[in-house]
Amino acid sequence: EHFDFTLCNPPFHSSEKEALAGTERKRKNLGLKEKGKLNFGGKSNELWCEGGEKSFVAQMIKESSHLRGSVTWFTSLVSKESNLPFLQKALKNVECENTKIIEMTQGQKKSRILAWSYDCATCQKD
Repeated sequence: EHFDFTLCNPPFHSSEKEALAGTERKRKNLGLKEKGKLNFGGKSNELWCEGGEKSFVAQMIKESSHLRGSVTWFTSLVSKESNLPFLQKALKNVECENTKIIEMTQGQKKSRILAWSYDCATCQKD
């Protein structure tokens, strides 16, 4: 079986405490007074994991190397730009040189999609 791509929206936070702190920071920046309630929905295992986004996507990269013949493109949302160098190094460690970063902006929110492929037929020669 072969898939054209995978799409991942990883847990961004490393703990509930970190998720609540991010919510409080956002509320403060918006001038809102309500406290103690997350500004997004989801179950705990969808919102945080040990090591947060960086760890989750790095593990996904490692696992993707074992599925290189089954998927053309692997993709994951990356919320924190500071995680990109670590994730790009993880891709080099599994000998994946065909990567793309797709920048996205929604209002003041900036994020990106990290995409990688082991299929040299999808490589673009510049």
